[in-house]
Amino acid sequence: MAPQGSSRPRRILMLTNVERGEANVFLATSYSLLHRDPTAELHFASFAGLEDGVTSLSEDVCRKVPEAKPIVFHEMKGLTMKEGIQDYISREKVPTRKDYLPESFLAPLSFSNTKRAIRDTIPIFVPYDGPQLAQLVSSIIEIIQKVEADLVVVNSLMTAALTACYHLGIKFICLSPNALREFAASSQPRAAGLWKFPALFSGYPYPVPWYRIPFNIYFILYAVLRFVTDKHRKQVEKYLTEKTGATLRTPLDLIENRAPGLKILASTFPELDFPLVIPEHVIPCGPILRNASSSLTVADPDLENWLARGPTIYLNLGTICQVTEDQAAELALALKTVLDTLEKERESKNFQFLWKIKKLGEYNVSEPGCKVEKILGERIRADSIRIVEWLKAEPITVLQSGNVVCSIHQGGANSYNEAVSAGVAQVVLPQWTDCYDYAERVEMLGIGRLGSRKAKPQWSAPELSKELLYVLHGESSKAIKQKATELAKLCENKGSGAETAARVLLEECSRNDA
Repeated sequence: MAPQGSSRPRRILMLTNVERGEANVFLATSYSLLHRDPTAELHFASFAGLEDGVTSLSEDVCRKVPEAKPIVFHEMKGLTMKEGIQDYISREKVPTRKDYLPESFLAPLSFSNTKRAIRDTIPIFVPYDGPQLAQLVSSIIEIIQKVEADLVVVNSLMTAALTACYHLGIKFICLSPNALREFAASSQPRAAGLWKFPALFSGYPYPVPWYRIPFNIYFILYAVLRFVTDKHRKQVEKYLTEKTGATLRTPLDLIENRAPGLKILASTFPELDFPLVIPEHVIPCGPILRNASSSLTVADPDLENWLARGPTIYLNLGTICQVTEDQAAELALALKTVLDTLEKERESKNFQFLWKIKKLGEYNVSEPGCKVEKILGERIRADSIRIVEWLKAEPITVLQSGNVVCSIHQGGANSYNEAVSAGVAQVVLPQWTDCYDYAERVEMLGIGRLGSRKAKPQWSAPELSKELLYVLHGESSKAIKQKATELAKLCENKGSGAETAARVLLEECSRNDA
């Protein structure tokens, strides 16, 4: 760490995984940091796949703030989290759909499958074998020592970076893409973290119904037991200590073994989360979202003109969720039911549908005779439905266009926060881990619906169409739109989460100088 009282500009080191759902929080905060203090020296450490994004952000800031210094990128040596998990799955022969997720993540929820999914989640906390983790931890330690930052900012989900910081004994802050529940549940009065909030992969509603509470407690204790007794974790920890002298630290250490004085900045507001007693060390900044690199007018003027034709339903299940042809056909059937009903009852034909699809397997959605085309062909040809594999515009610009009346997404933190900030109603098709929690938040807050409560993590046309109509049609839709608008206004009034995070980080640097 830099010596206190140094006259040089404040130097901050950001440490994060390359996966965009996590990295975007760091990119957004970096942007705000340099706008707030252009004299700051900002260093960014991640894997090679993020270097272009950091460079682009740096160039954008320097254009707008000429006195700002370019961000210095440091490449971590080793496997990314995704590569480590894939290697673990292959090595341990975890039943997995080809080039996709564990089968337990994709199967209908049940007592036995929830246990399997919890077991298969363990590598998310320790996604490497011993040599892989030792290499990465050593690389991060080298970067930290080389930069000598006034403040190190660490991704709360990044085991290797947490291990390095704990080992060096430095003062650091965690920046989290997650909500408050992950850090506050264990601090709730009357042990509410065990019985009130749904366990991982349980799919239970919030609050957990009384008759589900024994199962909920069981799942939580089972998850703890699986982690504590996991042979893979023990082997990795033993190897790491022998080779580097470091003790393995994971995101769970932020709850049970938090470093003295450690603050955690969360990408949410209390008003957007479950009702919680928030510990003093957890700071809710608000949604930490990246500003779009370009406006919709610049990025895709054709799409802007198309969106302006009428109210649009926007379906985007994120960068991970892949859809089979049969699942796509089920979505198409749900959509057809919704559009037919809306057109009949509103006597209007101007509803549109924009669907960004990521396919699992090879199939066509518009060729005559294919499953989706048989259902939606007429509307596709009329250009009232667009199904694409890539959008030039960023999701936030689509949501902020003012023409999207409903966002259908997988329940990721970023998707949830973007829709909330844009004041758009939501229908969630949760896919894994905390996606189920975000679906429950949407219903609890009255800003949308869980679109697959019976079928999750899959979906069915009858159930999804019913929930979509609930959000889009009738008295319920008015209340949902009003609540979504109110929360968007709340976010606007309370200020940008990225700017709040930047302010807290710079204040922390000032404390270090004192």
